[in-house]
Amino acid sequence: MRQFIIFVTCTFAIGTLSTQLVAQNGMGKCGWLTAREREKQSDPHLFNLRQMAAEKKLQQYLQNNRTLDTDSLYTLPLVVHVIHTGTPIGSPGNPTDADINDMIAGLNDAWRKNGASYGGVDMKMQFQLAIRSPQCGSTNGIIRVDGSPVPNYSSGGIAIYTYPGSADEWKVKALSRWPNTDYINIWVVNKINGTGTGIGGFAYFAENNSAAGDGIVMNAYYVNGLSKTLIHEMGHVFEMYHTFYDDWDETQCPHTDSCAWYGDRVCDTEGGKLEFFCSNTTNVCTGLPYLIADPAHNYTVLHNYMNYTDCPRMFTQGQKERIRATLFSFRHGLTSSGGLSPPIASSPAPACIPTADNGLSGYYGVEKLEFNDLSVYSNSSLADSATYIDRSCNQRTTVVKGQSYPLTITGSYQNPCWIKAFIDYNNDGDFDDGGENLVTTFEFDGIATANIAIPLSGVVTGVPLRLRIIAEDPSFEPTACHLTGVPGAGQVEDYGVILANRVVVSASSGPWNLPGTWECNCIPQPGDEVTIKPGHTVTVTAAMGQLQCIKLKAEPGSTFNNSGTLLITGN
Repeated sequence: MRQFIIFVTCTFAIGTLSTQLVAQNGMGKCGWLTAREREKQSDPHLFNLRQMAAEKKLQQYLQNNRTLDTDSLYTLPLVVHVIHTGTPIGSPGNPTDADINDMIAGLNDAWRKNGASYGGVDMKMQFQLAIRSPQCGSTNGIIRVDGSPVPNYSSGGIAIYTYPGSADEWKVKALSRWPNTDYINIWVVNKINGTGTGIGGFAYFAENNSAAGDGIVMNAYYVNGLSKTLIHEMGHVFEMYHTFYDDWDETQCPHTDSCAWYGDRVCDTEGGKLEFFCSNTTNVCTGLPYLIADPAHNYTVLHNYMNYTDCPRMFTQGQKERIRATLFSFRHGLTSSGGLSPPIASSPAPACIPTADNGLSGYYGVEKLEFNDLSVYSNSSLADSATYIDRSCNQRTTVVKGQSYPLTITGSYQNPCWIKAFIDYNNDGDFDDGGENLVTTFEFDGIATANIAIPLSGVVTGVPLRLRIIAEDPSFEPTACHLTGVPGAGQVEDYGVILANRVVVSASSGPWNLPGTWECNCIPQPGDEVTIKPGHTVTVTAAMGQLQCIKLKAEPGSTFNNSGTLLITGN
């Protein structure tokens, strides 16, 4: 196993944030830091490994891609799981659909800067309740589940990890949870750590990406159109720290020696101590008035959504860049998710459900798949709570026969591992046919790359085919159906691939069997759709033998001279 060097600093007690409510239009205390510290305590080595790896990737992205795709609009799918206690809809702890929709509208207004009072930048990111479920069925994106059978939930609500008298966080979330690669999960609960009005919500960073808990927990008391809780917590989902954050103690002045690596890791948000009220206009860390962050509104960092004051109104450009970096580095699957597309009935042919000799691993799994327009980041089998995940419903891509596509598979933490990839080209439910094994390799750096040429024949088109990806512990070579890693198994993930026919278009007049006649500089094959453009004359003669294509389209003004045999097999 690869040896990791972890730099450990001295540990100081983390100051407890004030338990008073923040007068942030009904925003309660944020529980993000508590969740983060408890996760760190549960496995300090793995926590530090994740944090260091994530920050390195984000900084690399910001350095290399800062100017790429900074202003495209992305709409990301949400699913809201209301964990009630058997009470009617509209009662405390079980908010109405209207309240949930108002909350999401407020989230979008803030992130899109919709209104005269909003400052800073338009994040060009918005959110919508899902209309397709993980099983490809229809949904309104709001799931209601009775949580009262979970011990302590009715009386104490959900715990952040664990809390005396409250229900175990993972047991509550397990009642209803959708894939975090395809949806942002929001759990609405009756209480958090035993209180119904104190803690407004909490979330986890993308770096953790544990499918068992990744997402946002919202206290039902703050589910409305006025509360800013969800706006703030969504920032945490995209790797945003509090603006006053410091690795040592949030109640102290943050480090100033490197704005990219200390504090909130954003250079255009002024650091300072924890503040609750915008009336405190002097930064006690500098002794000077807060810097103006938005001259048009006279807003300072105290108006930032990732602060903790009573006047949130803005994000900065630096925050937007970090959030985009997080989207493209860790949550890119949300942009290709089918969660916002209509329900579909077609699915790949059933294949073997992989088995594993051993349990889950915290260090091995499919960390990232990149193929055509798919870019899906997850984590180890332990973090994903599964050695096998079928993503073929909501993570699909379309490729064209006869063309080639780059494939990159990254194993968790880039540990040495076996990597394999298959496509069931004939959709018969196995991966045993010729050409279906795309990649088999042992990679010391945990990354496998290949250029996948899609066959022109012997494949099924127009329906989803199963793409199977494997990243396994280096102990033993896996098969398409079985993992043998020790002490814990890696992971198998399935995706959907739809093959489209190649369209061959004329480039000039000429004979059918001359490559120069066609834009592709190729001769049309039996699986191609052929188009003759206006002004072009294409000739087929008997000397060419029997020719074949799926479809022939002669556009107005074109000429097709056929004195031979051309078989058109499609409609």
